[in-house]
Amino acid sequence: MSKPVFVLLHGAWHSPRCWDSLISALNKAGYSAVAPALPSSGSTPPTPDWSKDVETIRSTVEDLVKENDVVVVTHSFSGMTGGTALEGLDKETRAAKGLKGGVIRLIYITAFLVPEGFQHSAHGTRDNMVPEMKTDLDAGVITVSPEDAKDMFYQDLDDATVAELVKDLRPQSFAAFWSTTTYAAWRYIPTTYILCLGDKPSTVVAARYLIDTAKASGPHKIEKVVEVDAGHSPFISKPEWTAQALISEVSGQA
Repeated sequence: MSKPVFVLLHGAWHSPRCWDSLISALNKAGYSAVAPALPSSGSTPPTPDWSKDVETIRSTVEDLVKENDVVVVTHSFSGMTGGTALEGLDKETRAAKGLKGGVIRLIYITAFLVPEGFQHSAHGTRDNMVPEMKTDLDAGVITVSPEDAKDMFYQDLDDATVAELVKDLRPQSFAAFWSTTTYAAWRYIPTTYILCLGDKPSTVVAARYLIDTAKASGPHKIEKVVEVDAGHSPFISKPEWTAQALISEVSGQA
């Protein structure tokens, strides 16, 4: 089978455009990448949960695994939806059914690596939401202001670049944060976590906690944690590094 295809899942408030620099770097190295738009970010009216995200991720991967091995890359919020969407799509399960292709690796980029039954916030509340997340319950959305975006997403990018990036931010479904995971793909698919040390300090602490808790929770396939001196979005600030980090996970390089 040819080189695997990368499926890139954007986080909350973002669109597939956030992956443009990384996709270019992957393409230059001879790899293909697909970045679906996840409906919980930017839909009008806002989605009532994250089910459309899960459906989008699953249908995207299902189409690709018919002819390809696939690497799923999640960022931030999409760690929850990506981890939920992949049941039965791993390489081992498909091979047992006589099917070719499958998901051969998960890569979490400072993403929510959480178990089955995880709910970010209790229904109807803003539990566990940081102050930068501006909630509008009547409108059903959460926004991040341009003034807060650098501290939230783009810590290692210059102000001019951030000013351009914030133009593409969009409202995020409030209710998506009330959804509950039903599957933890990292228990069944070899997994790498990219921990961004230049992220918000609280996010780094939370990521370490999630990794340690997941490993202690039972069977898992979390094989490696890669640390990088980068902010929350290394695929924007360090696209070449990120591309090589992803490729190394599927090419046997150290």
